[in-house]
Amino acid sequence: MNNIKQNLRREIEHIFRVQNTEISKLKNLGGSNHVYSFTVKNQKYVIKKLSDKSIMDWNREKAAYNSLKSFNLTDELVYFDNGIKIAKFLENGKALSYDEADMIDALNLMRKVHESGVSIKHDYDIIGNMNKYITHCNKKSKRLSELESYRDKIDSIQTMINKLNIPRVFCHGDACSTTNLFRLPDGSIKIIDWEYAGMADPLLDIVIATLHQGFENVDPVWCLHQYLKRAPDEQEYLRLYSFLALNSYALMAWCIYGDPGNYGYYLNSAIKYGNLVLNC
Repeated sequence: MNNIKQNLRREIEHIFRVQNTEISKLKNLGGSNHVYSFTVKNQKYVIKKLSDKSIMDWNREKAAYNSLKSFNLTDELVYFDNGIKIAKFLENGKALSYDEADMIDALNLMRKVHESGVSIKHDYDIIGNMNKYITHCNKKSKRLSELESYRDKIDSIQTMINKLNIPRVFCHGDACSTTNLFRLPDGSIKIIDWEYAGMADPLLDIVIATLHQGFENVDPVWCLHQYLKRAPDEQEYLRLYSFLALNSYALMAWCIYGDPGNYGYYLNSAIKYGNLVLNC
C-alpha cells in the first residue's frame, strides 16, 4: 500500500508540477482499483489508477468521458493519460440511496445516457468479461469447476439474447446508485467511474445496478417498470432475466478471482434467473 501511495504521489507531483510537500490529505477511498482523494493548492481531487486485478482498459473510460463532455453528466476531469485519471472531487456530493425517489432519479438519468446518441468503439461483453476473470482464477478451484459446469446454460442464454438483435446504446456498465451516482447541493446528479462503459442493450445497466445493490434493496422488476414508464412486454422480461443470469455468472467469476464473499449470492441469482429464462 505504501508503494501505491508513493507512486501516486510521484504522479501528482509530475502532473501538477508541485513538490511532495504541497500534496496533502492523500486518502484511500476504497474499491477494487487504486482510488485516492488528495488536496493541492486548496483544491480537492480524486486520482485513480486501475489495479492489477482490473480486466478493463483505461482507454475505454477515457473514450466515455470524451464522448460525454457536452452533456454535463460526469465529474470534471483535469487529467487522463498513461493510465492515470484525475478529476475534481465532488464537494458536498452525496451518493444516492436505495429509496424510491433516488432510484427513480437514477433510472431517469441512465435513460438520458442511453438516449444521448453517444457511441464508442467498445462493447460491454458479459461473457468476454467472465472469461477474462476465469483466465486469472485458480484452475484447481472447486468454485471454478462449478461455474464451468453451467457453461452450456450460459451459452444457451447468450444465444437466445443474440437472436433478439436488440440495438446497442451507450451504457455505463456499473450504474450502482449508491456508489457511482452523486447528488450535488444544486440538485444535479453526476455519474462517476466509467471504466466499464460500452455499447450494449440498455437493460444491461438496470440489471448490473440491481445485482450490485442487492435484491433485498432493489427489485429488478420494479426498476424495469420505472425505466420503461410502462408495463414491460414478454421480450423485455426475457432480456431482464437473461442479463440477470448472465451477469450473475460473470460476477461468480469475479468472486472466484478477487472477492469471494458474495459468491453464494451470485450463484443463487444465476440459478434462479437462468431457470426462469430456459424454462420459458
